[in-house]
Amino acid sequence: MKFMETIKFMKTIKLNITTPMIQIFWWRFSLIVLLFSGVIGNAQPVSNPQQKYPGQSEIVTDYVEHYHIDVNKNNQLVISQDNHEESMIISDKGGFSAVESIVFSDLSPIKSYEAYTLNTINGRQKKTDVAHIADKKLDRQSVFDSDVKLKTFNYANLTSGSKKVLKYKIEFADPFLLHRFMFATGYVNEKRTLKISHPETVKIDYRLFNIDKNTLDISTESKKGVTTTTFKKENIPAMKGDGGSAGNMYETPHLHFWISEYKTKDQLVPVLGSVDKLYTYYHNFISKINQKESADLKAFTVDLTKNCTTNDEKMKTIFKWVQKNIKYVAFESGYEGFIPREADKVFERKFGDCKDMTSIITEMAKYVNVPNVNFTWIGTRELPYTYQQLPTPAVDNHMIATYIKDGKKIYLDATDANVPFGMPSGFIQGKEALIAQNSSYIIATVPEVDAQLNNITDVIDISLSEQKIIGKGVYAANGLAATQCRNVIGDNARHRKEYVFSLLEKGNNKFKLSDFTEKDFDNNEQPYTITYIFELDNYVVSSGDEMYVNLTLDKPFQNDAFEPTRSQTYDHEFLSNQSYRVSLKIPKGTEITYLPENASFSNDLIAFNFSYSKKDATIELNYNVQIKQTLIAPQQFALWNESLKKLKENYLETIIIKKNDKN
Repeated sequence: MKFMETIKFMKTIKLNITTPMIQIFWWRFSLIVLLFSGVIGNAQPVSNPQQKYPGQSEIVTDYVEHYHIDVNKNNQLVISQDNHEESMIISDKGGFSAVESIVFSDLSPIKSYEAYTLNTINGRQKKTDVAHIADKKLDRQSVFDSDVKLKTFNYANLTSGSKKVLKYKIEFADPFLLHRFMFATGYVNEKRTLKISHPETVKIDYRLFNIDKNTLDISTESKKGVTTTTFKKENIPAMKGDGGSAGNMYETPHLHFWISEYKTKDQLVPVLGSVDKLYTYYHNFISKINQKESADLKAFTVDLTKNCTTNDEKMKTIFKWVQKNIKYVAFESGYEGFIPREADKVFERKFGDCKDMTSIITEMAKYVNVPNVNFTWIGTRELPYTYQQLPTPAVDNHMIATYIKDGKKIYLDATDANVPFGMPSGFIQGKEALIAQNSSYIIATVPEVDAQLNNITDVIDISLSEQKIIGKGVYAANGLAATQCRNVIGDNARHRKEYVFSLLEKGNNKFKLSDFTEKDFDNNEQPYTITYIFELDNYVVSSGDEMYVNLTLDKPFQNDAFEPTRSQTYDHEFLSNQSYRVSLKIPKGTEITYLPENASFSNDLIAFNFSYSKKDATIELNYNVQIKQTLIAPQQFALWNESLKKLKENYLETIIIKKNDKN
């Protein structure tokens, strides 16, 4: 079984996976009703809703977000958002949602709401209040304490033709933390509208993503000193999610807006709109922490690094200690989602989120005189933005430490408990990092780890016993490939054999893993290695005095062609090189009558080569498959599929073994 298939498989057997969770800074502020997500399809106007939207049980007939921005008597920004949502049930066969939800928090509280069902009876509309309203915590793994909640509404009397109506008002305590607006969702939308109203003293800017401005109805109206800008789109097809996608924001049409500045009687107050402004906002969160030295933490750090002779050794020791001893637990109440905790508190508790891990790493570095270890903001790979494109808190969702020595940057993400020192975690590769330098900053791009460093090797020796293959092998995963293995299995001994089996399975469904031994699972400085013995029954095909053997026992990516309906960018997560050596002992009394030709191929996305050789009584196949690009955009799907066709042609090759005539 190929490596990524194994990872997907392991996620289905309900392991207690210890993969680190990521602290999402701005997530709480995207208060979108939870039923929305996906990728774009098509629809044609027809009078009957069921005919117009085949396969849909529910459509959104009208959706409006209206922001009201003002400056109060204390020269502070006051911001609220009025939401109006209407959806229609168009099927009497079920499949629609009877529950709607609003996400809210202390920084964005709900001020009012109204929810009801509308049914047309005898030509008149009848209004029915919702059956039940409840508040509950938003349950997310590894979030220990959060003020983010759901207000849920259970609608009554829903049938084909019913309309669900939800109206509510939200206030924003922080003008830096406004929402993005989605022009498409998981439902068909007949109309979606964003309105932004503000006085002339407030300057608003915005940026569109994945949508042409000319496809929107944009208008501006000024009345009594208030300017209202309206963005409207109609007849929006439903979206669907594709497996392995890089993230919805890569293709979903959406808009981010921000307040650039506003005027008071005395001054012009800057808000957002540049990286300088964003960094000023962020720097306020870190400028007042760790001001007082912790005697206990300092003494511990000095003792921990007492045998280290270089700064690199000190940082490696500190990083590995934080990885193994500070448990990732997220706190998201109010500004706790933004402000790191004091390092001594993290040391005392032995848990914290990404900001807390950064806090203790940077402080421990100070205690042993390692300079230039810095707080760093970064977006994970599901966010496609750069800091220049979107200089607002929506651009990133994570924090790490960056150790800079002689111009070289080492990115330290302790939320991944198994990534080796000197290597970035997989989910920040290729992303811009905003690195604090006291009152200034650096923007740098985290490099992708080279495919050869994420090498997977499987060295196999096999022999034939009639139709059966008997073999032994040594499997080794390096770099981020090994990290992913370690993260998926964690300390879950219960499913360990299932995991190893899925990782090593090859040939056909008759694969039997007779025995295996693991090495260096807990040592992320070394490859994760498995030595194993296996049998593969009913694999050899015989015809008369000939045997046909396919030596490509592992066939990575053979089933990974993209469907014609796919529309979301695919993410391989990291570059990789998978290398295999299969050595077959030729049975006595036989000879090789056909050996496939060697082959090689390379393009921007993938490279592979196959090399067959014969030496004495052994046939050897060496082949490798390399992923050269992590993100595959929709316009590259055809190239990927054509590449896989060529790869699969080589997977089908067999050698022919014939019994000697004299036998």
